[in-house]
Amino acid sequence: MFARKPLIACILLGSLPGLTLAQALTSQSGSDNQIILEQTGPNSATQLQQGTLNWSRVVQDGDNNLALTDQRGYELQAQIVQVGSQNQASIYQANLDYRSDAQVEQLGTTNLVELVQQDGNGNYAVLRQAGAGNVQQVDQTFYVNSLDARSEGDGNLIEVVQDGGGSAQLSQLGDGNRLEIFQESPAYGSSTRVSQEGDLNQAAVTQIGGRYYTGEVRLAQRGEANSADVTQWAGFSTVEYTQDGVGNELNARQTTRSGLISGSSVGNENRVDIVQGYDGPLLTIAQNGSFNEIDAVQDAAYSTASISQTGDANIAVLNQVTMFDVQPPSASITQAGTGNSASVTQR
Repeated sequence: MFARKPLIACILLGSLPGLTLAQALTSQSGSDNQIILEQTGPNSATQLQQGTLNWSRVVQDGDNNLALTDQRGYELQAQIVQVGSQNQASIYQANLDYRSDAQVEQLGTTNLVELVQQDGNGNYAVLRQAGAGNVQQVDQTFYVNSLDARSEGDGNLIEVVQDGGGSAQLSQLGDGNRLEIFQESPAYGSSTRVSQEGDLNQAAVTQIGGRYYTGEVRLAQRGEANSADVTQWAGFSTVEYTQDGVGNELNARQTTRSGLISGSSVGNENRVDIVQGYDGPLLTIAQNGSFNEIDAVQDAAYSTASISQTGDANIAVLNQVTMFDVQPPSASITQAGTGNSASVTQR
């Protein structure tokens, strides 16, 4: 084991006459290496490390900052902090065993984050952006990876690819949007895709696995003040839903194996509450209008149901509960107009 060898570079050339870009390139190999780089001005930094227990930190204060950190080895840590506009941060970590940590913080506009954590178990990333026009792209492989990403401002985008236990893919465009993802997947992981466009949208996704893969969530929200809360247990189940408008609300809970919830709410102030259990239930929903409400419960193996609402202030209630040895139930509700009410109960 080598003793820690710090390397500190402080470059203040961005303001010198005739220089439009100050560049710094640092390369290290071995163990317990440390790089600390601070730049002011329209700077560019490249950090290369190979070995064990290496740590890199880049701080840039100014316009048009560019930072690249490339680490390969074991137990890697990287941090990039950028203050200003038109920043770009890239982190590549190839972990041969366990745990890579990455942290990016950007304050300004037109920011870009690129993160790759390849191989190894338990990779971890924290991404923070504040400003307009932000972009985040994350790629994590192997098992039990985790991501903590947040965007503040207009035009934010978060994209995540994870292969292994725990997964999250987030995309935000607008102001005041909020995403919450939780996934615990001992059986090698899950997949989640969430997209939000507009202002004041909120989404929460929880997936818990065990014997089976927990499944997949595909959620899209467009407009303002939409909210979604999706929870899945067991495995191989899917939630696929779109909300387009203002003030729509989705609450979906699946404790199923191979269950499916799919549909859309288009309009304003629509509400959908769903609970599904047992194996193989199928539910499709279509809302088009405003102030419509749906409450659906399916605790029947391989049950099927479809609910369609067109118009305003319609209410539909579905409740299907049967024993496993009974013929799977099937139901359909169609409402068109204003102020309609329907209830279906099968036991």
